[in-house]
Amino acid sequence: MTIGEEYDVIGFKFSDAENHMSIYPPPPENKSAVRRAGVAIANGNAAPADYEIVDQWRASHGYVINTFQTWIKRHINKREHEVEFAQRLKRRNTVIDKLRRKNAAGDLLIADVSAMHDFAGCRMIFSTLEELTDFREYMHSGAVSKNVKHELRYDKSKYDYIEKPKFTGYRGIHDVYRHLPRGSERRENRKPWDGLLVEVQYRTRAQHAWATAVEISDLLDGERTKFEMDQTKRGRFFSIASEVIARKHENLVKAFQNLSTAELQQELQSLETELGILQRLSVLKQFEDEEKLQKHNVLNIFKREDGTPDLEVIPFRNAAEAINKATELENSGLSLNAVYVRADKPKQLRSAYRNYFNDPIDFVEILQQEAEVAVASP
Repeated sequence: MTIGEEYDVIGFKFSDAENHMSIYPPPPENKSAVRRAGVAIANGNAAPADYEIVDQWRASHGYVINTFQTWIKRHINKREHEVEFAQRLKRRNTVIDKLRRKNAAGDLLIADVSAMHDFAGCRMIFSTLEELTDFREYMHSGAVSKNVKHELRYDKSKYDYIEKPKFTGYRGIHDVYRHLPRGSERRENRKPWDGLLVEVQYRTRAQHAWATAVEISDLLDGERTKFEMDQTKRGRFFSIASEVIARKHENLVKAFQNLSTAELQQELQSLETELGILQRLSVLKQFEDEEKLQKHNVLNIFKREDGTPDLEVIPFRNAAEAINKATELENSGLSLNAVYVRADKPKQLRSAYRNYFNDPIDFVEILQQEAEVAVASP
């Protein structure tokens, strides 16, 4: 193996390597300090230095995102499937929220912030379940894995939420990789980012429509449906909606197996009449300033003076500036949701992160069709 081959896999030329790596901060050298800072944040007794060290750990994953987006997109281009691709760095506020989350017994769900595997995330959205399955099998094949050393951290079935959906209704598949470029096993080639984790998500368009609608609805209504431990009526609405979509669009029956599709449609309509979730989603304004989207963007959702949500798109020349701006907005308290995202094709960015563009049109149209069926049923 030559050095050129290694950097070809990573996605930049050898002559640009040092400049490229300087864009991204390295992770803190003392991993134990990162763990201690995470515990302090979770327990509510963190000092400013604790937030700073976790921020540095989070921001360092921008390097890993770049490695994986280059690797994955190269293989997307080798297949005939139409795939929407985007990636994101996990938001600071989301990290803090996740660290403080507890189970029903009151125990913290995250014991070690350095073990969280979704700071760096890549997402692929496929037209059909068959295409998703085919591409994932290809990515796991020897023909692909022989060219890199990235390690699949868990068994392929561990995060298969299509075969076993979450009780919230979430569907999709997550693969977690340990970032290990070729040659990193040799001490002289090791970089600070070697060993960091990245989560690769696979979804169909129907599954993505459901997931983004939950996020938008939660944001608008001040709810946390996606994190529910005990299912509310709202949670049941989205869980049933997920199963109805799976049955009608993907021919899958994975939940509510004691209920027919017609029964689920009727209950969905009854819950919508009571809760009005689709009604609120259907009146959201679509984002129209697509020309503002660049390769590096901060998507910032904030509230207008009248209390309605709005979106600000802030483009940047590089990842570091965008990551810093997203952190600044989160710390200001003026933002409902600010995140750094990157996509080479702006139209794909809009679709892959549709929740930030207040555009749950797919979900609304799918379920309004189901509601019409339910009303027409005897």
